[in-house]
Amino acid sequence: MRNLEKSVPVIRFKGFSEAWEQRKLGEDVNFLNGRAYSQKELLDKGKYKVLRVGNFNTNDRWYYSDLELEENKYANRGDLLYLWATNFGPEIWNQEKVIYHYHIWKLKIMNINVSKQYLYTWLITDKERIKQSTNGTTMVHVTKSHIEQREFQIPPNLTEQQKIGDFFKQLDDTIALHQRKLDALKLMKKGFLQQMFPKSEENVPKLRVSNFAGEWEQRKAGNIFMTISDKNHAHLPVLSASQELGMIRRDNIGINIKYNEKSLKNYKLVKPGQFVIHLRSFQGGFAWSYITGITSPAYTILDYKEPQKNVSKFWKEVLTSPIFIKRLETITYGIRDGRSISFADFSTLKFSAPSVDEQRKISAFFQQLDNNTTIQQNKLEKLISLKEAYLQNMFI
Repeated sequence: MRNLEKSVPVIRFKGFSEAWEQRKLGEDVNFLNGRAYSQKELLDKGKYKVLRVGNFNTNDRWYYSDLELEENKYANRGDLLYLWATNFGPEIWNQEKVIYHYHIWKLKIMNINVSKQYLYTWLITDKERIKQSTNGTTMVHVTKSHIEQREFQIPPNLTEQQKIGDFFKQLDDTIALHQRKLDALKLMKKGFLQQMFPKSEENVPKLRVSNFAGEWEQRKAGNIFMTISDKNHAHLPVLSASQELGMIRRDNIGINIKYNEKSLKNYKLVKPGQFVIHLRSFQGGFAWSYITGITSPAYTILDYKEPQKNVSKFWKEVLTSPIFIKRLETITYGIRDGRSISFADFSTLKFSAPSVDEQRKISAFFQQLDNNTTIQQNKLEKLISLKEAYLQNMFI
């Protein structure tokens, strides 16, 4: 064991004052290799699921195996795992018994004075640092010999380790709870979008706001929207299009996009409530604007032929919904960076629309749902930031 130059963290639980120790992971932990599978060995059905790296962070399909292996090749509930290829970092497995793949290690702690929950949390603090020591080009990875020699810091008192581990587990559980609430709100909106707008060629939604009846009016997009091209507003901020956030200031996206300021006179004016048809139809292609600014002359700006008959936030929900994005497949063309959207083709699409009063009610409902989602998103982001701050200050 070696003493650290800076032997204590900034924030510490009361009652502990001993200097932390520095050890090598391989002194206390065995890193057990998973089993390598050929594609032919992976089954569509079988006794055991085969846990691969993609099953943690993506929607990779599950494969199965009927092989009976030595116990060290299985991951059971509560086991500490480590992803060492492509994606990096620790995971505590909390599901059914599985066979873990070759690109995953199972960590067997050999020292009874090392807390599993503490070690898991320390490995999280090491995730970004270890990326600087990776190998390979086609598949970036960490070698077993490297991680065994990796030095980690640990309080000698097991109780202090357990307190730290329990603290971060409780924080992780709270973050997971808020993530589930956020996911539920997003799923709820998706469901309401499917229920509160008629399907193509239908005139009445399945779910309706109270005090409204009768069929919605079938209207072509070309009778609702018109294109505008108002230039010579170079003094206004430049906007960029995004499907999730709509039109946003270009200087807020964190990318330094070069453009000739002399060309700004040719940029098109965008006002709140208008749409911009941009060039990424795989994301939807219709960005709603909350703000005033100018945008690329390559984009098409949409406004309403009869503003008094249309509520902009109602159409925002329509033209950014997954249902509408799916409909765009019938009118888009091109092969690079998504597909281009022609206003002439878009204008032929039919939409069902209610009265302006019902539009207001629907838009108000979704605005409240969006507000709740934003509040939940902010809570989640604050918790994640809080965790990051604690990770930086409760470890050496």
